[in-house]
Amino acid sequence: MKTTTRNLALVWAILVPTLAWADDGAAIGERNAAFEAAFNGGDAAGVAALYSADAVLMPPDMAMVNGREGAEALWAGFIEAGATDLDLTTVTLDLAGDMANEIGTFTLSVPDGNGGMQSVAGKYIVIWKRDEAGAWNLHWDIWNADPAG
Repeated sequence: MKTTTRNLALVWAILVPTLAWADDGAAIGERNAAFEAAFNGGDAAGVAALYSADAVLMPPDMAMVNGREGAEALWAGFIEAGATDLDLTTVTLDLAGDMANEIGTFTLSVPDGNGGMQSVAGKYIVIWKRDEAGAWNLHWDIWNADPAG
């Protein structure tokens, strides 16, 4: 009986964190889907709402951007410039308590300067932070494009 109880306790100790990780991973996946939907729908405020209040964004070839207000202005600029069709793909996701580290790839359509559109591919790292209400928010965000060709 003791062995059975011990084995059940061991299974429980392994299973519960795994289930919690799956829930958190799914929640972050849903936040990425919401990011794509807001961006592709032209909703910069909706994108910015997915960031923590003290977020830091590090866009390529630009100054660092801070907070939701800064995030909204940044993403509004991309949207107004004609960027669309954002697709995010998580490559790895490591969870550690109320923080998570994500490495991913993206594709995006941007104006080519000749009246058409071109596809851009790149990679990103996001540090996610869970807020007091339990929602995952982008906390630190950095990305860059892959070389053309």
